Amino acid sequence: MLRTAHAASLMTLTLFLSGCDSQKRSSTGVRTGEFREVADFTFTNQEDRDFSRDELKGKVWVANFVFTTCAAECLVLSARLATLQRQFEGNEEVAFVSFSVDPQTDTPERLAQYAERWHAKPDTWRFLTGDPDKIDHLVKNTFLLPVSRDPIEMGKIISAKLIHSNKFAIVDRKGVVRAYVDGLPEDSTQTVSRIIVQLLQEPSPTHELSSSTTQSIQP
Repeated sequence: MLRTAHAASLMTLTLFLSGCDSQKRSSTGVRTGEFREVADFTFTNQEDRDFSRDELKGKVWVANFVFTTCAAECLVLSARLATLQRQFEGNEEVAFVSFSVDPQTDTPERLAQYAERWHAKPDTWRFLTGDPDKIDHLVKNTFLLPVSRDPIEMGKIISAKLIHSNKFAIVDRKGVVRAYVDGLPEDSTQTVSRIIVQLLQEPSPTHELSSSTTQSIQP
C-alpha cells in the first residue's frame, strides 16, 4: 500500500511539474498553457434556442459560471464580462459564454432577464442552461473547476449553498482552454483582455485538435 501511495504521489508531482512547464509567458506578460479541449456540449441559451460548442469554432471565447439568484460574486463576474463585451464590440472572433450552475432555477426566461440587465448581445454573449448533471460534468471534467450543490429539496436548489468557481476560462480558436483568471480582482478585465488579444494573434487552426493532445492539468 505504501509503495502504491508513493507511486501515486510521484505521478501527481510529475503532472504538476509538466503543467508548469507547459505554461509560457508571452511578450504581453500573460501566462498561458494548454489545459484541455472543451468537450462537445449542447445547452439552451437565453433565447430558448439550442447552442452548441460547434458554434464557437474559430473564435476566442471566455467562459464563466454564475446563477441568477446570486447576489454577490456573480454580479462582479457579470460586470467584468460586460466590460469585456464593450471592449471587443464588433469583433466577431470573440465570444462570451456564461454557464448557469443553477439550471433548475435559471430557465431561458430568467436568463434573458439577467442578460438584459447586463446589456448582453445574444450573438456575442450567451447564457446557457440545461441538464444539471451535464453542466456539472462539463465544469468538472472539461474546465477542471469545482461545482457543488446541496441535495434538491422541494424541487428547488438552495442557492445560498451553491459552490462554484469565480475563475474565467479563456478558450482559443481550437477549443482548448488556455488560461484561467480570477474574475474578482479589479484588474481581471485587463488581464483577460490581454490574453484574448494574444490568442487572436495566433494562427487559425487548420485541423481539428484531438483532446488526447492536450494536458489534463488542474488549474
